Amino acid sequence: MPSDQKKAHSPLKLLEEMSNAPDLFHVYRYWDSHPAVTRVPGGWEYEGKTYPDYLTVGGASHAIFRVALKYCRGEGVDIGAGLWPLPGATPIDSERGEGKENSIESYPDNSLDFIFSSHCLEHVEDWQGALDCWLGKLKPSGNIFLYLPHEDCGLWLPGSPFVGDGHKWIPKLSILEKELLERGYSILDSDAGPDAMMSFFICASKPTE
Repeated sequence: MPSDQKKAHSPLKLLEEMSNAPDLFHVYRYWDSHPAVTRVPGGWEYEGKTYPDYLTVGGASHAIFRVALKYCRGEGVDIGAGLWPLPGATPIDSERGEGKENSIESYPDNSLDFIFSSHCLEHVEDWQGALDCWLGKLKPSGNIFLYLPHEDCGLWLPGSPFVGDGHKWIPKLSILEKELLERGYSILDSDAGPDAMMSFFICASKPTE
């Protein structure tokens, strides 16, 4: 190419400096430099266990959609949907995605057929208060479906290099089952896991009265 046709190239950017860079780009270098974390082919080694990359890129909810859709029918919401909302649900998210402008508080009590939430409740310090708020929005016989990180996954434990203080507590099936039963809910389905996404789920139905 003649010199007079050459154009100046923009300086190279780091991946995380590009517009709309995936979350993974922003944290990769931090993880790679952390003394407690070792990069291995296809994943990360942390506290003696190896975790595949797919656990760190988001979208864990896709692993449970097929099961969740058996119970999540009618008018409902996906709380904490991010970029991966449950099909047919109205997304709600405080930070990103199509649900950024939506809020669970805007729904009247006893108005929803279902509530789905994946990897969200562990981010809430007053999670019992949040759960009560969510449950209040369900119609009698409405269903709540919760998909949460399993305690065996070190990546997602509070204080790990992968979540820092973003996760406030450690969800367990026994804890959620107890809370829902105490509120009069009937457990429809559950799996203690961990599944392929190192997660577990519980689904319960609101009492009619």
